[in-house]
Amino acid sequence: MSVLLLFSLALILNVNTSAAASSNATLKVSSVDPANNAIIHDSQSIKVKYNKTVKSGKVWVVLKKGTGKSVTVNTEVKGNTLTITPKQALGIGKYSLTIHSGTVKDENGIGNKLLKTSFTVSPLTLAQMKDGIKRAEKYYANNGRLPNTVSYGSTKYSITQFNQIISTQGLTIKKPKVVSAAAAVSDVMKKASKYSYSSAAHTGKDMERIGSGDCWAMSDYLYTHLTAKGVKSRIIQYGTAYSSNHRSVQYYSNNRWVDVPYRTYFTTSMFNNTQSYGTVIRG
Repeated sequence: MSVLLLFSLALILNVNTSAAASSNATLKVSSVDPANNAIIHDSQSIKVKYNKTVKSGKVWVVLKKGTGKSVTVNTEVKGNTLTITPKQALGIGKYSLTIHSGTVKDENGIGNKLLKTSFTVSPLTLAQMKDGIKRAEKYYANNGRLPNTVSYGSTKYSITQFNQIISTQGLTIKKPKVVSAAAAVSDVMKKASKYSYSSAAHTGKDMERIGSGDCWAMSDYLYTHLTAKGVKSRIIQYGTAYSSNHRSVQYYSNNRWVDVPYRTYFTTSMFNNTQSYGTVIRG
């Protein structure tokens, strides 16, 4: 009987000790939704969960947009959660939230510590932003200007909207130096003129290695080097008196396709364009 009594007392003491330990535990944040630096697609309430039941203290919560403008919010404390709800739907942008110390407190009257967190409201994920930037930069390299819109499936964002979206993550569209198409073409053609015609090579790399090649090799060489300089180019194929699949190169200038000036740089007629239209092979 005495053994049973001792066991019961030990159990009661253990329960009381555990409860006291739980009660005296430091008030900490268990989770924040949205998480710090998260990107969310729509406006939502912010929920801050603590490791203990809390009640309102001296509430001091500040939500600001990246521009520094404060956002009016309502707060509610229930159970272990502090819920912060914007009075108006949050628009696209980055937001910072500050929950000052003492905003909530536990059953012992111990207040929370200062919490700072941030999140972004955006219709695009970070991966989508980077993909759009890559496409916009490629367009700029080929056209010397930014595109009017950036598309994702059937959804289109004006370039102004897109820049606003990517700026929330500190991203920008890098505008590569636009080289004069005429100057770039001249430079590439001068370097190409040292190669002679032969049937020994059919690709630009083999022609560079051997020192000569056919119209396919020259076209590959010109297209590769013009494109590397940011000049929008293409290879076209068509029949001639000498071949059923002759190839030549054109570059885009002043809103139209222009044949590269073969006759200015080559004496052989095998590197030439006999017409300005054909099947587009590359570009």
